[in-house]
Amino acid sequence: MTVAMYKIVDFGSKIEYPAYRAITGARDMSLSKKISAAFVGAIALFSASMDARAADAPPANLPACPTKEDKPAVAPMLQRVERTLEGNSSISTMTMTIKTKSWTRTLKMKSWTKGRDLALIRILEGGPRETGMMTLKRQKQLWNYLPQAGRVMKLPSGMLGDSWMGSDFTNDDLVRGSSIVNDFDSQVTGTAQQDGRDVWRVVLQPKPTAVVVWGKIEMLVDRASCVPLQQRFYDENGKIARTMSFGDIRTIGWRQFPGRMSIKPADSERETIITYDNMEFDANIADDTFSLNRLQEGR
Repeated sequence: MTVAMYKIVDFGSKIEYPAYRAITGARDMSLSKKISAAFVGAIALFSASMDARAADAPPANLPACPTKEDKPAVAPMLQRVERTLEGNSSISTMTMTIKTKSWTRTLKMKSWTKGRDLALIRILEGGPRETGMMTLKRQKQLWNYLPQAGRVMKLPSGMLGDSWMGSDFTNDDLVRGSSIVNDFDSQVTGTAQQDGRDVWRVVLQPKPTAVVVWGKIEMLVDRASCVPLQQRFYDENGKIARTMSFGDIRTIGWRQFPGRMSIKPADSERETIITYDNMEFDANIADDTFSLNRLQEGR
């Protein structure tokens, strides 16, 4: 296919479009401008369409989901799982609901992430002491901004496994502290059914050098999409500690993404649910979004 290139010349308020005059024979400048405006608009729409198609296409180096294999190579499959959930960067808004037998609490949050080393969470709506609170992760370090006190508090790295804001999600869950690819040895142990879907059973054991609080994780991964549907977390004594479930699977670009995550501790009747209101992957995020200076300024 031959693509014709047309010269468009802008001389301040006097605009001439030689290509259009040659094609249309238009002599009236207002008509020429209208035609050219339509042409420029069409080019803009075409460019936006191409950008959207590029965003919908999976990265060239992304491992394929090995749907037809009963016992696939586990490393590339988990790479697919992790990249499906995370992307190179993301901006999201979400609602967290914490339920107990006696009360229910809701937080509205916004999150920015870049790679595995940078993450920022800001509470948009909550109680008087919670609204405006922020959690920043840079590499393995964590800070909380406390708006009531107007100060920043650094958290020890050992607190990655602690509860975030009194919920059943940990700091590690929300700021991507550990990686199922890099921090665990894993194997596919079989196949099963979960919520009407064919799944793989995957067992993950923490590597000796990994800084994680779990003794073992059992994961059910959807064979059609490589989306996790359930994770069961065990303590170092082999006792079940909690179950994380994933649902409301949505299509975002090339990926299937769970729009709902919930955690139920094994030893209580509590439950914490996160529902994504909006999610944008591979967003352009300025590096200073994750700066300690901005956190100290509360913005």
